[in-house]
Amino acid sequence: MRNRSMAEETIVAIFDSAEHAEAAVHDLTAAGVPAGAISTHSHSGYVASTTGTSAPKAPGFLSRLFGGETDHDTAVYDRSLEAGSTVVSVSAPDEHVTAVSEILERHNPIDIDERASTYGSAAVAPTSTAGAAAATTGIARGLADRGIATPAIGESLQLAEEQLVVGKKLVNHGTTRVRRFVVETPVEEQVTLHDEKVIIDRQPIADGRAVDGNAFTDQVIEMAETGEEAVVGKTARVREEVHLRKEAVDRVETVRDTVRREDVAIENVPGAVPVERKI
Repeated sequence: MRNRSMAEETIVAIFDSAEHAEAAVHDLTAAGVPAGAISTHSHSGYVASTTGTSAPKAPGFLSRLFGGETDHDTAVYDRSLEAGSTVVSVSAPDEHVTAVSEILERHNPIDIDERASTYGSAAVAPTSTAGAAAATTGIARGLADRGIATPAIGESLQLAEEQLVVGKKLVNHGTTRVRRFVVETPVEEQVTLHDEKVIIDRQPIADGRAVDGNAFTDQVIEMAETGEEAVVGKTARVREEVHLRKEAVDRVETVRDTVRREDVAIENVPGAVPVERKI
């Protein structure tokens, strides 16, 4: 019998030998199962857990463990418990159920069909439709919810949904560079220059004047010629200043994408009934 929840399952096995039950508990603990998740029950003995020991109060103990519903398996378990067998129950997450079941199976739990045939079909007749579909094994599983076993026949699905998360990152859009270089431009300017030239004038003398005392001697007269030339000079001054600075601009951009979500389609199939499975 298998009752599943999305979080945990209760796996129950019954042993005719208390030594086998103790060995199973020892192996479970060695495999890392918390001691608080393991309980041992016997009709005339004890219930071992982290909270202490007690005995089942009345027949139908396994039915109460699985929520009060009686079926073929729980009837066999209760009958075996009354006969002195030992029950080991383990609460384990779904992903550990297989490993826990394998450990329990190694220590020879009872076989349901074999034990039912020993007790007789009338003594263990199922009283619910769920019991009619029970498989035959020495281990039963039930839903564990906060330490209380309740029936929940069926499977579970997890539905996932994506959410859009928009972040920001800094990217380089390039560099603005200002480079200074020299450009030569032809220019011209007009300037007035002053020149002085010597001009020789010769005038004939016809008035018969007398010569002076320097006549018939060598004599030189001279006059300097002058002229202006253009002289080029250059002066530099600051014409302009160029600065680089940053200006912050905020803008709003719309990001569009698609997100996925899982949904379920419910379909009722006539004649389909939940079945109980065993490992």
